[in-house]
Amino acid sequence: MKKKIIKIIFSSSIGIVFIGLIIIVPILMLLDFFGANVTDGYVENNEQYADMYLEVVKKNILAGNGYVSLDRILYFYLENDRLTFEQIYTDNLDDELKQVKPISEVCTLNRYKIYSVCDSEEIETSGQINEIQNKPFSLPMDIDKMSITSFFMQERIVYGTYNIHEAWDFAAPSETPLYSVCDGKVDTVYFPYSENIIDKDGGAGNYIVINCELDDITYKVLYGHLYPNSSSLKKDDIVTSGQQIATVGTTGYSTGNHLHFQVTKDGKYIDGLSLIDFSTIPSNPIYKPNLPDFGLNNGYEIPFN
Repeated sequence: MKKKIIKIIFSSSIGIVFIGLIIIVPILMLLDFFGANVTDGYVENNEQYADMYLEVVKKNILAGNGYVSLDRILYFYLENDRLTFEQIYTDNLDDELKQVKPISEVCTLNRYKIYSVCDSEEIETSGQINEIQNKPFSLPMDIDKMSITSFFMQERIVYGTYNIHEAWDFAAPSETPLYSVCDGKVDTVYFPYSENIIDKDGGAGNYIVINCELDDITYKVLYGHLYPNSSSLKKDDIVTSGQQIATVGTTGYSTGNHLHFQVTKDGKYIDGLSLIDFSTIPSNPIYKPNLPDFGLNNGYEIPFN
């Protein structure tokens, strides 16, 4: 009976397809065929890009140039790893609006339009931003005080434990002022620590959560590891964008004085830095990246080849 069933399976076209799938699917899964490197802004195995990305994002944020996400940079870098992160970052920024350009606009540059990722079908299914975005937030601290030490969804090891960081970390001296990024209402004020000390079991330490209601969307913004007794806010207080709400500390599960800047929408973690309007922040020419001239106005060329 067993031999008869096997003979029927192999003698039918359906059976051949079925057997083929049994063999091929595991192989494709091993080759990561069914999963893109980027999913909803999260880049798998991003620790291999972390140092390069932190270097370029810190330089551009400090310069007031604007923000470009890692997944946008890798969209082109994985097509040609001879491109530099710095060049891709700069090419993807709108100098006037200081935000990421629509992907179709970037693909008009000679540097990129030759690549398959700039085919119209690829662009449509890429999930990349292809329109000018609304930027409702201001910065949570003065730009000249902040240093980015961990980016949104970064894979990292802290105190010997692997995690995926669902926020941004901005290092700064203790008691650096922190500001509300929006006009909003205080949701939570939690200050159990009276000393500015690290507690590996303490989570976000002292923290504040503000509800930002913008365009019928409610964002919850959490400020973590705050300095003891640095806030007089209470639940349901109304705050305005740019109002000081607390100061930087290192309370809770922390490795030093910094702000843990975390944003959620409908209970899902989102990239808080992508919501910040850099167009109102003066550029600092001291920190402008020095980029080579690839002669984009001199016709068709492929850099670094």
